[in-house]
Parts: sequence; C-alpha cells; structure tokens
Amino acid sequence: MTRTLVFAQQKGGAGKTTLLVQTAAALAAAGRPPSLVDLDPQRSLTRWNELRGADALPIESASEWQASTALRRAAKAGEIVLADCPGNADVLLRAAVRAADLVAIPCQPSPMDAWATQPILEMAAREKTPAVVILNRVPPRGGAGPAVEAALAEFGAEILPVTLGNRVAFSTAFLEGRAASEISPRSTAAREALALAEALLARLA
Repeated sequence: MTRTLVFAQQKGGAGKTTLLVQTAAALAAAGRPPSLVDLDPQRSLTRWNELRGADALPIESASEWQASTALRRAAKAGEIVLADCPGNADVLLRAAVRAADLVAIPCQPSPMDAWATQPILEMAAREKTPAVVILNRVPPRGGAGPAVEAALAEFGAEILPVTLGNRVAFSTAFLEGRAASEISPRSTAAREALALAEALLARLA
C-alpha cells in the first residue's frame, strides 16, 4: 500500500525541501525510491531532481486544484510518495494534508518557528492526519531550548525523536542535485539524514 508523506511549513527557511530531498535519497539508496510531488510554486524540488540526471526520481508537479490528481498519479509510481507543500497556498496545502498519511513539519529552534507550526498542526488535526515536528538546524549545545519546547508542547506537537544540525553539506549537496549521504556518506549530515528517513518510515508504518 502506498504511503504519502508531505513536508509542510508556513515559515520560510525551515528546511522543508532540504529535508525532503535528504529523505528521498536515503530511501532510494535503501532500494525504496519514492515518487515526488512538487506543490511549491518555487519548484525547488523539481530543479533539484532535474540536476540528478539519470538518477532523477519520478516527479509530478501541480498548481491549485490539481494537487489531489498529482498525488494520485504519484502513488501509482511507487510505494512511498514525498510531497513538497507550498508555504501559504491554502488550497494546495489543505489538499496535500488531506491526502497524506503523515505530515512532517520542519522547525528551527526559535520561538517564531515554533509558533509557525501551529497553523499546520491545526490543519492536520482538522483533516485527521497525523503530524510530527522535525527539529532542524539545532545547535550542538543546548538543544532546541526551553521556549521552543514549551511552545510546541502547548500546541500538542509530537516531536520526531531525531534532530538535525545546521550542516553545510545539506545545502552544498542540494545545489548538485544530490543529498549529503550521496556526496559525503560518512559525514554527520549523512548519518542524521539516514536517521531522519528511518524515523519517518517507522512513524508511517
């Protein structure tokens, strides 16, 4: 049965597309290549996939009113669908959340980012879709911080038991159409990306 995982966050710069491609590459390396759906008008995911050349993954893109159709087409191409959602296009975002089996919400360790997760969490709750928060760009000391943890707790957020640091390897690899695990497989970034993919798969199961 196909499982659909959407990455959503209304605040820019949280690492939504970056974490999606790290997950996609880890799944592909494990012999479970996902189908991709690019719902973000910026089309960053599409550009990344084009740079992969022969290693490109199946991908669909859609604008308003076409999200459900694109997600259904993608589901026919693989057992796992990863969708990159727009930041604030309500129609597309709501359609993706409704179709998803799980919503992944990247969150940087700042109160503003934590507050920005609330609308997505509320939307997921209304659509009865499970959601998890992924703490991203977490500093090596101090973790996410008590203010962020308190805000997320107030919203009833489920936090994925994996955190990611602010790794240059993520952005460097992205510009090459690759993931950290592909250009630097022994790096900390690669280990974090693999742990992320494993944790998301476990949550989807």
